[in-house]
Amino acid sequence: AFIASIAIKELSLSVSGRDSQVAFYAADAGIECALYQDLHVDAFASSTSDTGGSNTMNCNSTTVDIVPDPILSNAGRGVSLFEVSFPENEGDDVELSPFARVRITKIDIGGVNDETIIESRGYNIKTTSSVKRVERALEVTY
Repeated sequence: AFIASIAIKELSLSVSGRDSQVAFYAADAGIECALYQDLHVDAFASSTSDTGGSNTMNCNSTTVDIVPDPILSNAGRGVSLFEVSFPENEGDDVELSPFARVRITKIDIGGVNDETIIESRGYNIKTTSSVKRVERALEVTY
């Protein structure tokens, strides 16, 4: 019984570590999609009057909607949001696939050195009802 108890705890730690790693990689993939779009396509809003160059983008071979956030945006600051799932195989249940929610904030400082902040929250699964859902976050500023 003692050895079985240890084995169960080890298995639980292993699964937890795997879920954490999946969430981290989902956050990282969200950052990479946003960086590519920002540096090559200029798809994100840079102020409240600017909706960006595109309302959609391609991420993980999927068309993803880019949504300007009028609540967080204000004069000199544009905020865009997008969400993307990373199913392992075509046809997999999206609710059980890794997922990222990304926010891009562009701050107009009034010159060449404007600031961009990309915040990506990655999850091991999309569904919010699971107690096994793990979140990891990354932020890039340039």
